[in-house]
Amino acid sequence: MHLTRTLWLAIVGLAALTQTPSAHAEDLTIPGSGNPEFVLEQLAKAFNSQQSAHRVTVPKSTGTAGALRDVEAGVASIGRVGRPLKDDEKARGLSYLALGRDPVVFAAGAGVTAQGITAAQVVDVYSGKTTDWRELGAKPGPIRAIGREVTDASRQAVARHVAAFGSVVYGENVKLVHLDPQLIELLDRYPTSLCFINQSALSAAKTKPVRLAFDGIEPTAENLEKGRYPMWLDFGLVYKAGQLTPGGKAFLAFAQSPAVTQLLRQHGVLPAAAPR
Repeated sequence: MHLTRTLWLAIVGLAALTQTPSAHAEDLTIPGSGNPEFVLEQLAKAFNSQQSAHRVTVPKSTGTAGALRDVEAGVASIGRVGRPLKDDEKARGLSYLALGRDPVVFAAGAGVTAQGITAAQVVDVYSGKTTDWRELGAKPGPIRAIGREVTDASRQAVARHVAAFGSVVYGENVKLVHLDPQLIELLDRYPTSLCFINQSALSAAKTKPVRLAFDGIEPTAENLEKGRYPMWLDFGLVYKAGQLTPGGKAFLAFAQSPAVTQLLRQHGVLPAAAPR
């Protein structure tokens, strides 16, 4: 027997009224810099696991510029940035919540036996003068060096400490990449590779990269805290106070909790709340 149109519409309407409402009041997307992308993903997972009112996602990198653009345009409640705000950005009504200071490290592929590298050796490798690990006192093998563009925050961090690195012309053996995931993929693929990257991003590697001591100093949060390790980048969240959504406010509060401080330290980051 066929249902009448009136009865059918009544059934459909009742089903709509009794459906379970959406599990999340807000889907919060945090766009921006690739430098803190991995560690922000970990913060998002922790936030999502402890409450059900909001769900945070961390999309692929659009750079610090992308975060600033989206927050200013009102497209995003919060963005992620790989540096503190400049004065002109603050003047446009943007606010910055510092999360942590991340050591910029020289890391080698899992097959490299070297334990450290010096500033002079870094310049020699990236200029193409040194091309084999045996020249650095390690097991022989071609150095598959991976470089970043001059605007990259990690490259700028190295250049601030190693002046010659700021003007180095990459040798033919250096592979230039523009995104951290591309760098990590090459680091995993080639066991004799060498790169420079913020330490927390290395947690995304599938292999076990070798974190090299730099001029005899290990790249740890503790050495950063004591002023021993010389290279780092600061990262955090950017927002406009008047444009924060409920989910944005909730995530900012979470980002300042002791749980986040502990999580940052687990990934080798010196939390912003720690003494400097």
